[in-house]
Amino acid sequence: MTVHVKPRDISAITTQYLCNTCGACLVSCTQNALQFKETLGGYLFPEIERSNCTACGLCCQVCPGAGFGKTLCEQLPEDPFVGDILSCEVGCATDENFFSNSQSGGVATALLQSLFDRGTIEVAIVATMKVGIPPRGGVLIARNRADLLAAQKSKYVPIPMLRAFQEINASKGAVAFVGLPCHMHGLNNLFDKLPALAGLKIYKLGLVCDRVMLNTGIDFMASKATTATVECFTFRDKQHSSYPGNPVVHKVGGEKIVLDASLRVAIKDFFTPARCRLCFDKLNVFADVVCGDPHGIEGVDRQYGETLIIGRTQKGKEVIAQAKETGAVTLRSVCSRDVANGQGIHKKRQEWSSYMAAWDALGRSLPNYPFTYERQSDVSIYKQRLEHALSIDKYESRSDLMNAADRWVVKQKFLKFSLMPFRTMRAVMRKFTKRG
Repeated sequence: MTVHVKPRDISAITTQYLCNTCGACLVSCTQNALQFKETLGGYLFPEIERSNCTACGLCCQVCPGAGFGKTLCEQLPEDPFVGDILSCEVGCATDENFFSNSQSGGVATALLQSLFDRGTIEVAIVATMKVGIPPRGGVLIARNRADLLAAQKSKYVPIPMLRAFQEINASKGAVAFVGLPCHMHGLNNLFDKLPALAGLKIYKLGLVCDRVMLNTGIDFMASKATTATVECFTFRDKQHSSYPGNPVVHKVGGEKIVLDASLRVAIKDFFTPARCRLCFDKLNVFADVVCGDPHGIEGVDRQYGETLIIGRTQKGKEVIAQAKETGAVTLRSVCSRDVANGQGIHKKRQEWSSYMAAWDALGRSLPNYPFTYERQSDVSIYKQRLEHALSIDKYESRSDLMNAADRWVVKQKFLKFSLMPFRTMRAVMRKFTKRG
């Protein structure tokens, strides 16, 4: 039987592992009764300071992990997996620094700079990788070009981006907000409950998202590079060696160690949060503009990288058009059908239904979306993946967790090798024997 969570405060949502770390609850709390803390497994969940909590219930009312509010339900597109598409293009930033420092084509950064140059926005809320021990994702309120450069490249970890609105919700100037689909869901839920925030002019720049990784994923990859202390981490750097780029570990003192990109791919399923499996919104359908990697698009620069950019609203189309007019970006039109195919949306529909059915079969509370999933006959593999995600916090120590991840990587390499065609396997073995 399908069960929807009916929480009285955010703790019921975190207990069910429905929290997606968007930060909406933090913005809604007028008593400063919430703070985010990292679990043993690397989840980043809000905790309640009971002495400050007045049990008003706002934190769970705005939580998009539990469900959609009025604004989201009213704005839900006819096809929630694809969304409204007014324009669809591929290209790159013309600013060489933005382009070379970007993860792909640097278009998102170029759009933000264009908005600053025209005086359209006062600030931009962006994600950054904070230098620290250990390195973790953070939120930056960008006000200039240097801030934008510092925030380039994706951070595939949970970040409560919406917490920035605690500082700027009284601002009179317009704001650009760059976030994942879950952040856009939380922002719209906040509009339902906070009139002051709903009155702020916000340009929503969304990013395509195919799951994030728990914070412990950073720690694991860093441990594969060095036993020394690590202070920063880059998930994908196309300067090593080309697009889409390799993970880079930054040791204290400045030395950089480049990892093979296959390691990040190999551990993705191990460190995927449970809630990411239940999200349908890969293409960020509630944003004004969406940027992402141009998977499946012909003629894309596979060496230096380009950006897929989708205009979803009239406001979004205008932002793109203005950037093109001023020469901030160079773009060419592509077919929206090719985009949906390249992003694997057909597979996404099937997997989302399977994960929802599996979550339900586990007796967990389902997120209350305004549409339902299709029943599936066999969801055993999806249940196993969800059970794994729920077990991440049950290890005795971080060391035990890292050892389990090590075993996972070995298993993935063995499976990949065993599935090779015989000729390819023989060639690999011959090469290995020669090296020995």
